[in-house]
Amino acid sequence: MGLGIVSLIKSFAPVALYFLGIGCFLAALSGRLRWALLLVTFLLPLRNVIDKLQNFPLGNQFIDILIAGMLLGWLLSRLALRTKLMERSPLNTAAVLLIVYTFVSLQIGNHYLHYGGILDVSDPRVQDWKNFCLLPILYFLTLNEIKDKEWAWKTVAVMCAAMLLSAYYTSTQVSWFSSLESRAKINGTFQFLGPNEVAAFFNTYTLILMSVYFSMRRSIYKILLAGLILFNLYCIVFLYSRGAYAATALGMFVLFAARNKKLLVPFVLALLLWQVLLPQKAIMRIQGTTNVYGELDESSMRRMEVWRASLVIFENNPVFGLGFGTFRHLGFDLSDTHNIYIKIMVEQGLIGMFAFLIVTCCFLYEGWRLFRWGDEELSKGLGFGLIVGILVLLVNNMFGDRWSYLELNGYLWIFAGLVTRLRVISTEAHAEKLAVRQKSEDKRPLRERLDKKQR
Repeated sequence: MGLGIVSLIKSFAPVALYFLGIGCFLAALSGRLRWALLLVTFLLPLRNVIDKLQNFPLGNQFIDILIAGMLLGWLLSRLALRTKLMERSPLNTAAVLLIVYTFVSLQIGNHYLHYGGILDVSDPRVQDWKNFCLLPILYFLTLNEIKDKEWAWKTVAVMCAAMLLSAYYTSTQVSWFSSLESRAKINGTFQFLGPNEVAAFFNTYTLILMSVYFSMRRSIYKILLAGLILFNLYCIVFLYSRGAYAATALGMFVLFAARNKKLLVPFVLALLLWQVLLPQKAIMRIQGTTNVYGELDESSMRRMEVWRASLVIFENNPVFGLGFGTFRHLGFDLSDTHNIYIKIMVEQGLIGMFAFLIVTCCFLYEGWRLFRWGDEELSKGLGFGLIVGILVLLVNNMFGDRWSYLELNGYLWIFAGLVTRLRVISTEAHAEKLAVRQKSEDKRPLRERLDKKQR
């Protein structure tokens, strides 16, 4: 009976989502973007669900069409109401420059590969660039459309719901492919990505949610969030990703040191006793980095060889690199550098690396500003969570590309939009309090104000 209900839901869900998407698209065109944004937010990591929409007209462009509708509705509503187009933020300029430079880098790649068109839709590099540009666009839409705390936390709740579904699918696959040899078949809800990317998704956003959890008061929502965090941690452990283990450990150390020092003692003990506490397969995976002679395993050796060859290419093209998306065409045994920093240097040069660092610094700055000057503990928790999430991301990217994929990194930009919006709300609330205080001061008798100033 239970399986029959699940099968019925799975067969009915694509139709319902498709027609819901049509309604949200029409609403977005009329200037009501929020429901379309929530739908996109929910579907971003659920690639397995999106793929089921491809049987419908334009279903293979479902997310792109929704985002295009939101962009058009956003611009038309701003022009009609003659309001400011965009909320001010240091990340705005950095994000726009990132889009512009990656477009320039795409053209440099066309020249290097001897391609003709500027934007040839049949070129996978163009598709990759378009998907990458959707990341900062999601930030702009979130920042400028989510205007109050209620909708900000609704957006977080939608992300939690999508993570729960993703964790459910991932845990099911973990039970199917439980051996280290078969772990490569685990892709969670991402379809075309592997277990290392899935683990990077969970550890980045789980650490952000943990920071929010530490700021919450006791309630049913805190209990539910704790359950989701534990579910995600379970997935991280049994995905056997060495990079994810390292990034999670760093993120937890920073988070506990700043937000809950009582957990530092059991955390340090867990690090010291990891060979006792972790499952045997996780221990084998970590120890498998080197053999009994202390030499790197085959996978690590292949990466090191690619890194050495990539650095030689970078030295020959240090400023602009070879162009966006060109590495896969260089004929290496591995189609990726398995390190985003080396990949950016090879493809986009020092300018691309500078753009990447500026954007990540802006993320950290926005998180710090909300954490430092937020008007409530919950907002401060989200601000610090973004800081920890960026640190986790930086470590994750040492072991692969955890930066360019829409499904993997979309939530980071949405979280950044929410953090910036909450910072704006806090700033405005602080300004209003100062104005009220100043007004009350002005109403006091002149003699009393002079006496206070003298004191």
